[in-house]
Amino acid sequence: MKNIYVLHGCCGQEEFEDAARPSGSNCHWLPWLQKQLLIKGYNCQTPEMPKAYAPSYTAWKRIMDTFPMDEGTTLVGHSCGGGFFVRYLTEKKQKIKNLVLVAPTLDPLQKFGNFLSFSLEKPLVNYVEDIHIFYAQNEPVKGIKESVELLHSTYKAHRHTLKNHGHFTLKHMGTDAFPELLKVIENSYR
Repeated sequence: MKNIYVLHGCCGQEEFEDAARPSGSNCHWLPWLQKQLLIKGYNCQTPEMPKAYAPSYTAWKRIMDTFPMDEGTTLVGHSCGGGFFVRYLTEKKQKIKNLVLVAPTLDPLQKFGNFLSFSLEKPLVNYVEDIHIFYAQNEPVKGIKESVELLHSTYKAHRHTLKNHGHFTLKHMGTDAFPELLKVIENSYR
């Protein structure tokens, strides 16, 4: 079974508690991507992580540990969800097919405390068949560019630089469709 898990990023507490806004797993391009992958026969889940405004690595790990993973699994993480997946795989040493990071952060500004406090380890490439990084030339979030550069240089990841996608949010992209990401995932299974 080709399992694909798509993980949202972090947000402010005000956004998290706003009842009129969708939850992290149901906003931006995540629902669109999930639907496209489900239509194509993949098992795609978008887990909802607790307290995205004050993330706890232990709490997020506990949830991810409930999902089956094997050498055919793809993990897609947006922003701090991407940083979480890098830490998670570094510690778990689980073999998977793809790690796809969309505007990933390693939280160089320590905005989320010790959530992403870990050391990048080269052996991660022994557990992941392919690593892809999506980055926008007009990325507005501080620390993303530095994280992308560090991840790219450490893991020699495939880098996909897009022009005007900002932080890959609905507001910045102007759409919930993300065909470039869908294409990378589909091509990896061919």
